Amino acid sequence: MVPHFPRAKNFPGWFLIGLVLSFVALPAAAQGPGVPAIFMEKPAPPAAEKKESPPYTCGPIISDTSLPIQTGKFAMQVYWALSFYTGNFSPNWRHVSAGGNLYAFEMPVKFTYGPAKDTEIYVIIPFITNWANRVNPVLGGPNNERSAGYSGIGDMTLIGKYNLLPETAYRPAVTAVAGFATIPTGHASHLNPGRLGQDEIGTGSLSFTTGVNLFKYLKPFLVHSQIWFNAPVNIYPARPDNVRNTEWVTFNLAAELPFTRDKKWVLLMEMYSNWTWSNIYTPLGFQSPTTLLGLQPAIEYVATDKLSLAAGTAFDLVGKFGGQKITPVFTVLYNF
Repeated sequence: MVPHFPRAKNFPGWFLIGLVLSFVALPAAAQGPGVPAIFMEKPAPPAAEKKESPPYTCGPIISDTSLPIQTGKFAMQVYWALSFYTGNFSPNWRHVSAGGNLYAFEMPVKFTYGPAKDTEIYVIIPFITNWANRVNPVLGGPNNERSAGYSGIGDMTLIGKYNLLPETAYRPAVTAVAGFATIPTGHASHLNPGRLGQDEIGTGSLSFTTGVNLFKYLKPFLVHSQIWFNAPVNIYPARPDNVRNTEWVTFNLAAELPFTRDKKWVLLMEMYSNWTWSNIYTPLGFQSPTTLLGLQPAIEYVATDKLSLAAGTAFDLVGKFGGQKITPVFTVLYNF
């Protein structure tokens, strides 16, 4: 006998109610018990705003830079400078006559290399030509020479730099400097009176240099500073026909301002200065370098990320001893 199961009453209504309750209960059960807030994953903090990097420029012409070249990179820079002597500086900071028409052409070549992180080494080899004409007869040579000229390699420079402190929002980049401001490769001894001093193209000393370079990006300005102390060791006897050197401090300031939208054109203003003093150890003979302060306005053009150019004119304003010059200068920098 086949068993008979009685049919439930109102089956469709109860089925629909159960189906609805199952859809409501299942998501709630899936969530499980609440997780204490201390164990919940915290949201990631907002990313800190990245400091804007300064734009690439050719850099100051006279002042030394602070930020080293990239590791393993090599750069070459050539300068062409023609100086017109407008007079001399007296020991009393006064302007006096130069005693003739004096000129100087200099072509330093600078080679820079980054051997390690935050480190830079560079060497400068200068070619110098001096000439004079229409010299005052009182200042002429022993055979009444009134014009003369001389050309040769001047004193070389070898400098190493290390970036001690990177730039922050409140602090400039600080780079330590050490090396030789002058290596006595230029002619500085047994000067020929008939050449009217034009054969003096060296300092006659090995000058030890130490100091710091500073850099700060104060948008939109790039500000550079250089403070060096130079201690020379004279290699020639104290005679009038030899060049002798003294201690001096170099203090330079420079500011760059990109003024086009693509930042390829840059205005540059530099203040350059050397400061010397006398003491009981000050050697006799020619004093080189002299105390000097001047300004140089210039303009830069960044052609590519490898090639940049700059041109300006340096004006010697005040000083003691030595000549007063106006010097147009042009330079090309190429990064390999």
